[in-house]
Amino acid sequence: MNLHRIGAVALAIVVLAACSATDQRISNNEALFNSYPPDVQAMIKSNRIAKGFDQTQVYLAFGNADSTKNEGGMESWIYTEVHQKYVQTKKDVHKYALEVKEYHDALHNGELATEPSTEETIKLYRTRVARVVQFGDGHVDSWTEPGDKWLDDWHQ
Repeated sequence: MNLHRIGAVALAIVVLAACSATDQRISNNEALFNSYPPDVQAMIKSNRIAKGFDQTQVYLAFGNADSTKNEGGMESWIYTEVHQKYVQTKKDVHKYALEVKEYHDALHNGELATEPSTEETIKLYRTRVARVVQFGDGHVDSWTEPGDKWLDDWHQ
């Protein structure tokens, strides 16, 4: 499978998961959702919002915010995404030495063992701000999707 196809499949999984979560929130608040005009319902179902939406409508579209902030009479809901990647790196000298000792001990005891490698694959994480929704008087005043605003550096 080529990388473009893998990327498309991964994106489809993320979209389906988001839709599933949205559908669940709508199902849990069906009477309220049904009270909204058809255009508002359609936006919520497609994970979109508009200026003037109330906090419940934003919740139905996007779910719970990962954090909130209050400044100057404005409440902000911050949504984040955690990205991950795998990197190949050299093992710590002490970790490698311990693995070599365990390998030789296993061989000495007649056990099957895999020779240790000086390299290891580690998973790194990084958190990105995906969306910030600002409310004035409980209704959407504005929102941004900063895209390149990271909250941290790559870490384990």
